[in-house]
Amino acid sequence: MHLLETLLAALAALSACYWGVAAWVALRTRRGSSAVTSARPPVSLLVPVAGAEGGLRENLRAALAALGPDDELLVGAALPRDPALDVARAALGHDPRAAVVPGAVGEGTNRKVLALEALERRARHDVLVQIDSDVRLDRAALDALVLPLVDTPATRLSTALYRIEHAGGPGARLEAATVHGEFALNVVVARALAGELRFALGAANALRREALAGLGGYRALAEHLADDHELGRRVAAHGGRVALAPCVVPIVHTSRLGETVARLRRWARTYRACSPWGYLGTAFTHHGVAAALALAVVSRTPWALGVLLGVLAVRITAAAAGHALVEARFGVREALAIPVRDLLGTALFALAWTGSTVHWRGREFVVERDGRLRPVAPLHATHIAREAGAEP
Repeated sequence: MHLLETLLAALAALSACYWGVAAWVALRTRRGSSAVTSARPPVSLLVPVAGAEGGLRENLRAALAALGPDDELLVGAALPRDPALDVARAALGHDPRAAVVPGAVGEGTNRKVLALEALERRARHDVLVQIDSDVRLDRAALDALVLPLVDTPATRLSTALYRIEHAGGPGARLEAATVHGEFALNVVVARALAGELRFALGAANALRREALAGLGGYRALAEHLADDHELGRRVAAHGGRVALAPCVVPIVHTSRLGETVARLRRWARTYRACSPWGYLGTAFTHHGVAAALALAVVSRTPWALGVLLGVLAVRITAAAAGHALVEARFGVREALAIPVRDLLGTALFALAWTGSTVHWRGREFVVERDGRLRPVAPLHATHIAREAGAEP
């Protein structure tokens, strides 16, 4: 028992140290001014869509309103009869700066990337900005995304932190706790340790067309699940700078609890498959709440209860710093969600080691060591219809 208690106490202490450092780094992080000091180049704003999700119409109308006079907005889906395309046509109307691109031109397991490839072929401008369909963009955020490309010639990719807006319901609150209270902190700690970012985030990215071409274009990412992360990794590997944009983009969508847990499980297995040693290392940093709780249950002593309370205090303080970093509200409800999220994360950590299969848009894939997706079964008409959000 003594050895077990020592091990649990050590894990709790290491985790508390990590989150203490994360809070310090987040509080010291300054994104800098987002004001554009010179005329930015025109951009091609690319928005891949899949399914008529809630909030899609409003998000596309916001993207259209964010455009400058010389910008363009291209919205497309991998499947030509995706119902999201009808929503896009209604949202964009007859604005000459916007176009809907139905259907991809190639094959691949990641249909978002296939849609991006088709959009990039239609793009007129040298600067490409890609955002997820659940991003509620505005002009200031669009300008701030492009700013690092203009200010620093060595910058080849600009990526943005994001926050979950209107986080109502347990699923959305759980996702907000993950994004604000963990993911944002991990990003700034990784940048502090490496000196610069070596990956991109998923919601919003800006890059020059020549940088994308030098990596093999979007086609080179068509088999990867974590395509945004892989895009940033390749840019950094080729000597390009990946910058954190001086803005936070809001994400507006709905997510049921089961959907959120399934998404977190997919992320965990992807991380474990692509970087097993790195993922194993999170056992010493991200599972302090579970270790401290287990210690309190096993030991049943006042000092063990003190360890649990101390770990919770540090962890919630770090989460508050993460929420401040992405300009998100942090109150009692958000604080209470953090230990629940951490305990779920420990369970998902254990499950991630039980296999490499993930479920994504109605299909089952195996995640290879390099992050590529291998379908477990051939693509049938039912799968295609499910991905498009319609019956076959």
